[in-house]
Amino acid sequence: MQKSNQQVIYICLDDSGKLSLKETYCVYGGLVFFSKDERDKFIVQYRKIIKHFQCDYCFQNICSCNKKCPELKNYNINASNRRWIMNYIKKYFSVAIIIENRKVYPYIMKDVASKGRYMDYCIRILIKNIINQLILNKKINPYKPLKIILEIDEQSTKSNGYYGLKEGIVEELLYGIINFNYNHFVEPILKCSLILELSYRDSKKCIVIQAADFIAGTVRRNMMFQDSCLFFLDYKIFLP
Repeated sequence: MQKSNQQVIYICLDDSGKLSLKETYCVYGGLVFFSKDERDKFIVQYRKIIKHFQCDYCFQNICSCNKKCPELKNYNINASNRRWIMNYIKKYFSVAIIIENRKVYPYIMKDVASKGRYMDYCIRILIKNIINQLILNKKINPYKPLKIILEIDEQSTKSNGYYGLKEGIVEELLYGIINFNYNHFVEPILKCSLILELSYRDSKKCIVIQAADFIAGTVRRNMMFQDSCLFFLDYKIFLP
């Protein structure tokens, strides 16, 4: 049961592209919801939109259809349906972190473990900056208890791994961190208690992760085609 004075936010993320010199950009994108009711409302309407044209992209024979249509991606549907989805997504708080791969240190790109730790760092930075922005926007009170429910596509972990992601986010937000390179302590941004629930979702079964994937794919597509039109995002970060 939610405590009366506890703030709850949901952050749902998925990636598009890989941290690799073979690709120009790696993107994490997603949505922030400020209550379970808001998240549930999004799911109901998003599912209705998808059902309007999902069968148009399914290669199953209508007589043998098992109702398991392929997941719709930014790249496998037409422009009209893409706009329909994005026009709905724009009504909610959407975020992204855009990594330009060629600018990442070579020693990171050459080592699988280092790439995993770097992606872990990028997600931590994204979460921290989202919370900071919400505090500035008066959507979060840093002096009241906060619960973050973080959902990430489980497929991402197969290539990136997550090196103490949950602990790292809590440390950034609640305890602050010491930057040993500069002998500097970075102050925490939350002044009360924090509960972080981290779960990995199967996108085939999770509508909000499908929507997060759609956002990430749209951002990456726009960047690749040198279209800086990212106006639909409420918050974005470019790294490194």
